[in-house]
Amino acid sequence: MSEELWNEKLTRENLKDFYMSTVTMVYSSVFGITKEPTRCERAIVKSYLDIYAKRANIPAERVIYDFGDILLENAKAIVAEYPLPANLSFEERSLDEYTRNSMIEKILAKIDSKSYKMAEFISTDVKKTKRTKQLNKVSSFFQVTPLLVLEVLILAGIVWFVAYVAVTFPYRNTPLIRERNIFEKSSIQQQYIAALPFYPIKLRLPVTQGAAQQQQNAPDITATETTPPSETTESVLAPVINQTTEPVISATSG
Repeated sequence: MSEELWNEKLTRENLKDFYMSTVTMVYSSVFGITKEPTRCERAIVKSYLDIYAKRANIPAERVIYDFGDILLENAKAIVAEYPLPANLSFEERSLDEYTRNSMIEKILAKIDSKSYKMAEFISTDVKKTKRTKQLNKVSSFFQVTPLLVLEVLILAGIVWFVAYVAVTFPYRNTPLIRERNIFEKSSIQQQYIAALPFYPIKLRLPVTQGAAQQQQNAPDITATETTPPSETTESVLAPVINQTTEPVISATSG
């Protein structure tokens, strides 16, 4: 391979031209390493897919050289993975038209498949070519890729689902709050009477039989909180003025 064979940046539009201009020499070189047609074709197809996947990071003048390195690496790897018997030999073979067309069809079908495009999108690095030096330093520590964003969204969904199930599942058949136990069964009048000792006023209230029974049964009520029973059954809601006797008329009085 020489530099005149290819000197353009690799894209989807010129991939077929790159293949047609290099595949003849590529096939003879790889067949000399693999010694078998099936292994040779697999190594070639994988090499074209690998150079296409790295097209964004390879400049135009380096495409042919990087492709040669990838091709040699894949050929040696497939020989090590699928060794041939020692007594098996193959004759030299040149590239025919059917093999050439079938390989390019496999390459283009793989590139245009939805699974390949999705995998390429996930593995795409979002680094921009025009970044400041400070941003480059930060991005070297925190590399945000579409795969990382997808993983974070999936993890957040799993956490939300687990938390939701943990809260709602144990109480799906029973109410969280029993409303009947919130409301007291005593009447409003009894509630008002029970609350009066806590107000900063001094009132003498009638002691009914029910209230006296409650005071006897409540051990926590202190002496300061209870009001002494009145002798009368009438409640005096106004200040009580002590009744005095009428003044006695004397000789010194006016």
